[in-house]
Amino acid sequence: MPKEVAATEREKKLKSLETNDDEEVSALSCYSCDHLESESICEDNLIECDTSSASLGMMRVAAFKPTLQIIQSTSFRCFELLIENTPGQILRTRGCSFDTVDVCQGEPRIGVQTGCRWCNDHDGCNSAGSFKGSMHLLAGLLVIAMLQKIF
Repeated sequence: MPKEVAATEREKKLKSLETNDDEEVSALSCYSCDHLESESICEDNLIECDTSSASLGMMRVAAFKPTLQIIQSTSFRCFELLIENTPGQILRTRGCSFDTVDVCQGEPRIGVQTGCRWCNDHDGCNSAGSFKGSMHLLAGLLVIAMLQKIF
């Protein structure tokens, strides 16, 4: 679905919600999936974060990090966790999490954590494209720093 269409549908949904001052409405949507395949495989599975989807996301993380302390909250973040189970085989898990839980902390019980991030700055911030963009920015900054040392 094109980003413009998704944004328009999202705006309509937000306008149709009736809220009172005591109730917080989550407007964050995250990609949600587990896979060993291509980085962009779950680009069709954008879900709105709520208590249920955050609980499901926490269950996914707890499968790798059973000692992770889960504290429920009314605000949410998106996450992407990368675990290398066997050499060359990386499991990517994405979803919603409670804002109070840092899914990147702690070591997995099996495999090696090769990447992790959590965000709440925009819908779908845990997409493969967002992660690649961050890595390209970091690589660019490292090149600039090395060039400054040389010259």
